[in-house]
Amino acid sequence: MRMNAPRTPLIARIIVAGVAVVLLSGCAETLMPTPVGFDTSGGDPFLNTPPSRQTTQLRVLVAADRKPAVHDASRGDPASKSGMDFFTNERDGSMQFGIATVEFTSKEPGWDYLVKESRAENRRSDPILKMVGYEPLGSLWFGMPALDETPPEAEEAAVTAIAEAVNAGLSASRCKDIYIFIHGFNTSFVDNMTLGAEMFHYLGRDGVFINYGWPSQDSVFDYSADKSTASYSTRPFRLFLTRLAKRSNAERIHILAHSAGAPIAVEALRQLRLMHFTEPNAATRSRYKIGRLVLVAPDMDLGDFENAVADGATAVPERTTIYISSHDKALDISAWIGGFARLGQPLSVLTPKNIAFLSEQEGVDIVDVFLAERMFGSWLGHSYFHDDPWVSTDVLLTLADGMLPAARGLVRDPKASVFTFPADYPAKAAAAALRVCQPTPAVAPTVNPSLAPPAASSAATPSAAEQSAADLSPEER
Repeated sequence: MRMNAPRTPLIARIIVAGVAVVLLSGCAETLMPTPVGFDTSGGDPFLNTPPSRQTTQLRVLVAADRKPAVHDASRGDPASKSGMDFFTNERDGSMQFGIATVEFTSKEPGWDYLVKESRAENRRSDPILKMVGYEPLGSLWFGMPALDETPPEAEEAAVTAIAEAVNAGLSASRCKDIYIFIHGFNTSFVDNMTLGAEMFHYLGRDGVFINYGWPSQDSVFDYSADKSTASYSTRPFRLFLTRLAKRSNAERIHILAHSAGAPIAVEALRQLRLMHFTEPNAATRSRYKIGRLVLVAPDMDLGDFENAVADGATAVPERTTIYISSHDKALDISAWIGGFARLGQPLSVLTPKNIAFLSEQEGVDIVDVFLAERMFGSWLGHSYFHDDPWVSTDVLLTLADGMLPAARGLVRDPKASVFTFPADYPAKAAAAALRVCQPTPAVAPTVNPSLAPPAASSAATPSAAEQSAADLSPEER
């Protein structure tokens, strides 16, 4: 049980409350604004949605190191009747795994109308998202697992159930990748399910999406407690990654981390690299199948990030993308509380040494969302990956296809060595999304090998990301 924190001065409590109010992760109940690249003038993200997922319900896998809620139905516990209070906000020594079902409700029923509304540029009626069910699949780690990451024999049934659920989702998809979303501060379990579901929705519902639910206190006054708990969750998340890599059929595992969730991802990857420091970077990357790491408004001490990079954290993913904003007042407050600059703060508050360090990292892209936020951002400016239709497009293109920044329509600022959004970004984003959102080719009929003509070339057809990279100059890359 967490001990009561000492009394905080009133002004500090007001500031912390200001931070909490904006942090979006638990606030989404309506479908996010249509990403500008995926409206009717751009690419259709639903072209390759598996037929079984073309419904107004969406199932999202869940991993949570929150303590499960216990209700006594025999005593008429209201929470048990509602069926929605699945987890508390307390830490738990085990990892719970399950499947959440989220309902998309529009003014007209059916998948076709949901797609139409999802791609509407000026949407007049937002579909409402609500979590309507949760199916537990099992628990891992009834005690702290050993350093060698070997699961106890007693947990084999749960590990098998998890692997089967993931692999069933992959087998039903064209995309064989896993996407993991790590939420930020001041969030509830249920609200994070809807946020993750709409991100998966705009990824075309293709592949497997996992919401990682670390135990945020879901309180405006518990910023420090949440930061401590996020640090606590680093090891469970790392161990979860090892299970996915070993037991799933995924080709790659991509991570999207927001705000206070960013250190969980970065520190877990740092630990993985240190555990295998004697082997080449590529070997560790292959071992854990880590693809793209996307850090949005990362609430992480810049010095801690530099240490993690020095230990190889960004050498494990194929590529790392960091989104920063000069409009992010939430991180300004976080830096004031912590006393040091945050990774997601604007370049104007970073030292020349900080900027040089970040720009010199191989495979790391920094995106300044200043222009997009100036047009669409909220006052506190911390929820742009979800609320800003320009930024959400870029995040989705990064996750879904791994396109390099210039290929996604961004431009490089030669002075600051970061990528920014140009004024004509909507047109460029639409063009990029059209290249990515292509219908799956029909499966060729089986041919007797003895009758088949010789192959023209043994080279594989390049992906949209690979082709776009080949078309760029070294400066654009």
